[in-house]
Amino acid sequence: MKLDSSNPPVYLPQSEQASVLRLGLENRDIEDWLHPADDLVVFHQHKTALLKELGDRCFASTPGSSRAQAEFHNLLLEHLVQHPELGYRRTGNRLVQERQNLNWEISDENLWPASTWIAEDICILEDSDRGNDYKLTAASVCSPSNWYLEEKIGQSVAFIHGPVPGYDSVLNERVNRFLKGLRSGRVMLRYNWSIQPGNELCWRADQATNMNPQSDTYAERYWRVERQTFLRLPETGAIVFGIRIFLHSFASLRGRERFDESLKQLLSQLPATEKEYKSLA
Repeated sequence: MKLDSSNPPVYLPQSEQASVLRLGLENRDIEDWLHPADDLVVFHQHKTALLKELGDRCFASTPGSSRAQAEFHNLLLEHLVQHPELGYRRTGNRLVQERQNLNWEISDENLWPASTWIAEDICILEDSDRGNDYKLTAASVCSPSNWYLEEKIGQSVAFIHGPVPGYDSVLNERVNRFLKGLRSGRVMLRYNWSIQPGNELCWRADQATNMNPQSDTYAERYWRVERQTFLRLPETGAIVFGIRIFLHSFASLRGRERFDESLKQLLSQLPATEKEYKSLA
């Protein structure tokens, strides 16, 4: 499924950035947890189609994660109904999104059905047995940025970020400290970016449908932004990591707030290992 984000970019290249190894966290109120989704129909169709095609390669959970999944399900339902600006209402055992003409039966209290209500992909992180790291215990990930859920489920945050150059020495301890200290009732927000050929939401080599180097689609580059949020569940203490994807064509961004100049300067400053990691070499 392809996405062309028509809304103004939530994040543009920052010319002063010299490394991808930064947290860049912003403290937000709970009202800013979810981004309003005028394109929710695209994400809903994408998620339901991909589940039929990939199954546990886009939704997976570990046996001990049921309590955290149920808490997320109930907290999300309450949040959607209590914030009318998001466009949801509950009627009996159905959740309705009037603006997008969507509705769902409210049934099993687990991550997958709840994740179809929103545009965000959702990962649930819980304390590992060692007590100094978090593990990915459940996830609904239909729009990965070139990673594979089946390789990450049940693994620690450090393992998941193993491919990131310098993560272990620069960020691992800081990330663990941040996750341990995250308080419930607040949302922490950060942005991640990449550049991809074409505008497929599911950016995985085995799912790419537009990777013909001779085609115009391949030649068109897209500015891919992940709006990442962190929220601690008050009862289980699990952390909900949300990932909302935006895709803007370079053609639509040229001239906007010095996009070309800022991007050129940003890329010139990144270390070679980070460029290789982001497939920018």
